[in-house]
Amino acid sequence: MKNLENLSILYVEDEEGTRNNLRYYLENSFKKVFVATTGEEGLMLFQNEPTIDVVMSDIHMPKMDGLEMIRKIKQINPNVACLLTTAYNDQEYLLEAIELGVFSYVLKPVDVTLLFEKLRLACERLYEQKQLSFLSAKMSAITSLDMVHFSKALDAALDELASKDKKVTLCNLFHYDFNTKKILAEEHSITLSNQEIELLEYLITHKNEIVPYATLMHHLSTQNPSLELVRTIVKSIRKKTTKGIIINLSGVGYKIGMHV
Repeated sequence: MKNLENLSILYVEDEEGTRNNLRYYLENSFKKVFVATTGEEGLMLFQNEPTIDVVMSDIHMPKMDGLEMIRKIKQINPNVACLLTTAYNDQEYLLEAIELGVFSYVLKPVDVTLLFEKLRLACERLYEQKQLSFLSAKMSAITSLDMVHFSKALDAALDELASKDKKVTLCNLFHYDFNTKKILAEEHSITLSNQEIELLEYLITHKNEIVPYATLMHHLSTQNPSLELVRTIVKSIRKKTTKGIIINLSGVGYKIGMHV
């Protein structure tokens, strides 16, 4: 599912140079690319093609901006994966984007490598959401008269969850082993403190989310949680590994850096 070639994307950008440049890369990666120059045109395209998998849009556009367009698109299909491109690191806009369920954003001028890393992560989350919806529908179809099958299906799902992700690959080919509670590098293992383990495992468990600072503070087993403590733990993990292992969205929270 890390491949994008089976998916469709709607790209909305009013600046011609940026639009033509990124359109080239998108058309060489996605199965189908829909392009619009305004929020109104983008919304109309989505209304005509509601099965579009991904929406990528500039924020600042005349008349209907990218956030307003995404708000209307989410009313049509709440599960569509959305990313934003913007020339401004404006926290007010970005916080509103998070509330709308936007997966991430990329600052202009767009780094194409970073953009496609975030597109792949967004599509992985989209795939997981579709799997959950399918599983939910399957479970709902089992009636109380069929509790034996329901129990077996539930046990199988729990066994699968228990056996999954005992070892996960992070950025720069670092691995985290849930059994040994250690980070594995190419030729050695890295021992972590209890607080480092708590924070790292929470971020990995919520790998598709930007975890707010306050959530991490309350998750730590300490009598005096603070943002400064969270930052100290993050700094310590980065020092033992690499800065990219934990990504910071300034003023919002942290996200684990996964291998793509």
